[in-house]
Amino acid sequence: DRYSGQAIIPNIILGPYHLVRNAEFLQQMQITYILCIRDPSEGMFLRSVPLPGIEFLILDVPADVNKTSIIPHFNHVNQLLREAIAAGRNTLLCCSDGIDKSASFMSAFLISSYELTAVNAITFVQNRRYCATPSPQGYRIKLMEYELICSAQSSTGGASPGEAKCSRRREDDEMAEELSPGARAIATAVGAAKKRAK
Repeated sequence: DRYSGQAIIPNIILGPYHLVRNAEFLQQMQITYILCIRDPSEGMFLRSVPLPGIEFLILDVPADVNKTSIIPHFNHVNQLLREAIAAGRNTLLCCSDGIDKSASFMSAFLISSYELTAVNAITFVQNRRYCATPSPQGYRIKLMEYELICSAQSSTGGASPGEAKCSRRREDDEMAEELSPGARAIATAVGAAKKRAK
């Protein structure tokens, strides 16, 4: 359901902006943190809403990602999501429709945190939110670039503090054995998706 929100991994729910005004949904999902990705031109429509017990943060990211340095934005959101997860907070990651921008940032988080390739990260998100579609000529290209950056940082040990920590790619079985239970579940699901795709 494109008009609802779906849990992608524990503590992170992906969906459209209008859910911030859906008190029943926020209560049901126990949301305590909302992170909204918007283009600056959407400022009149996508605004911070005062909600009791919920922290609301808006991040402006220009729509034309091919003319924008998007990687620092990926790293910034990754850090925010890690902090929210560590604190046990359920986060609604949203954009105007929950299809392109927020889905892309969710994919970047998976690339960074769970050692997935860009293709596998996008597939993992789509398997949980079917309408999620990073733009082919925009975010999808940037996610491919981000995968390469993460891989290079890993191979040289060059990841700096505050940046997404990215280690080398492992085979699915090896990854499933070494990662945390939450990551292991993701690795297993991705492996299953890859087998179905063959």
